[in-house]
Amino acid sequence: MDYLLEINDVLSRLKEVRRTGWVERGVEDPESVADHSFNVVALSIILADARGLDVAEVARMAILHDLPEAVIGDLTPSQKREKLSELGRIEDEIIKSLAGSMPREVGDKYLQAWRKLVEGRSPEAKLVRLVDKLEMGLQATRYIKKGGDNKLLEIYYSGIDSVKEDPCLLEILKKALER
Repeated sequence: MDYLLEINDVLSRLKEVRRTGWVERGVEDPESVADHSFNVVALSIILADARGLDVAEVARMAILHDLPEAVIGDLTPSQKREKLSELGRIEDEIIKSLAGSMPREVGDKYLQAWRKLVEGRSPEAKLVRLVDKLEMGLQATRYIKKGGDNKLLEIYYSGIDSVKEDPCLLEILKKALER
């Protein structure tokens, strides 16, 4: 059962990692990666249920989607592009290490879920990746409505661009700014 303590330590670190995009844009008291991840998990599970997808697989992917950030921090898209070749390897090592601390059959499920998420081909992986961007756009609308400046609109529009392949998610994001 020590693996739960190790996983909790990693998860808890996400509470202390502030989302870099918000920090760079001067958001006062920006959300943590854990805040963002919780919403991604919840929205992904609900949408998976509504769409008849494998909810357990979506939950695993959503839980894992930003977990490496507990070790490497929250990188901006430009930072990710700069380190793309080594970033994937580092993230994979982090997930392998965590999965290796779990009972084998459990760890194998999480490692498989991670690999499917990275590949992004399954309906479950596509959903989690889209919800990650949807949630970012939704959070941008919250900060904009709190009086944020136009720098936050670029994140909102990035979210719009990222979810445009899914008409339902696109509509949700557009409505969020109008409300």
